[in-house]
Amino acid sequence: MPAKESRVDMATAELDQVDRQLVELLRRDSRQPVLALARAVGLSRSAVQDRLARLKRNRVIKRFTIDTTDPVDLPGARAYFFVRIEGRPCNRLLPSLTGLPEVEACDHVSGPMDAVLTVRAADLAALSALRERIVAMPGIASVTVAPVLKQHS
Repeated sequence: MPAKESRVDMATAELDQVDRQLVELLRRDSRQPVLALARAVGLSRSAVQDRLARLKRNRVIKRFTIDTTDPVDLPGARAYFFVRIEGRPCNRLLPSLTGLPEVEACDHVSGPMDAVLTVRAADLAALSALRERIVAMPGIASVTVAPVLKQHS
């Protein structure tokens, strides 16, 4: 088993109630100040900073982001990548896919494909280059790309 995957699995298994509470608070509002988080969980600011650093280091928290109510026309090209993985378990490759900077979301699915990636790149050429990088990864059987033409609310 790759070290990265075992670290993530181990980190998730070792979350205590305070860690889970911090993650939930950040899911609701990822821009909360550390002091507000500390007050909410009843710890000092430095203790919460240490916990957040550990959660990020162990990839429990991968990134901080926002959701918008309306589609925001961000620059670049979006696409869905439908990925089929050779052999099992699929979980051994998913951390490599989610670690790619262009990947906004990675869903492990049932059916003829094993994962659906939501990706954003500078343009169609960059999407094509990303596809080639993914196909070249050991254990990837195929990648089908569906570029987004237009987003509807």
